[in-house]
Amino acid sequence: MTEEEPQECTILDHTDGIKVPGAVFQEPANEYYALICLAEGMSCLYRQVKRYEEVVEQRMNPHGNLKVAGAGNLPAFSDLPMPLLVCSFHWYAISACQYVRLVAAIAHFQDQTRPIPPAYVKNVIPEVLAFRDKIAAHFAWATKHERDNDAERLASVLPPLRLSDGRFIASGYRVMLRRSGKTTKSDAIIGWSLTEVHERLVERYWPVPRTR
Repeated sequence: MTEEEPQECTILDHTDGIKVPGAVFQEPANEYYALICLAEGMSCLYRQVKRYEEVVEQRMNPHGNLKVAGAGNLPAFSDLPMPLLVCSFHWYAISACQYVRLVAAIAHFQDQTRPIPPAYVKNVIPEVLAFRDKIAAHFAWATKHERDNDAERLASVLPPLRLSDGRFIASGYRVMLRRSGKTTKSDAIIGWSLTEVHERLVERYWPVPRTR
C-alpha cells in the first residue's frame, strides 16, 4: 500500500489560507486569467507611483532624515504628471477591489462558510473600497446618491493627492460641511497610499510563486 501523494494546490490568499486544487495559473482560464490581468495592472500602477514618490523624496528629503508632508503647488511637484498620478489611484482602486472580490467569490463558491465577497473586500481593503465607491467608480458629487452626505459629495471632487512621509496619499483630507443648519462629515472616505496598500497585498496574495 503506497502513501497517497499530496494534491497540488494553489494558494490565492496566504493570510486567510484560501486554496484551490491544481496549478490554476500555469494555463489560466476564466477567473484565474482575470486575476493575472488585474495583478499585472496593479503592479504596473504601483511601479509608476513608486517611481514618482522616489523622485519627490530625493528632492525634498535627500538625506532621509526628515518627515516630509505637503500638497498643492509644491516646487517638487512642478514637473510631475499629477493628473496621471490621480488617475493611477482611480484605476488602482477599481482593479484592487475587482481582484479582492474575485478571490472572495472563488473561495465562497468552494466553501459557503467563507465570507461573502462584499464583506471580504471591506475587511481586506476598507480604505480602497471607500475610495472606489465614492470617487473612482463614480463621484459622489455627480450621483447624488442618498447614501452619500454633502461633505462626502464635496470631498469626492477635491484635488485628492498629498504627500506624507514619502508616499502619495489619496483623499487624506477630512471635510466638514454645514448647510441649512445640518453638519455633515466625510469620515467614510479614508486617506490611503497606493504603494503601501500594494505592498500589503503582495504579502497576502503574491509573496511566493503562486503554485506549490
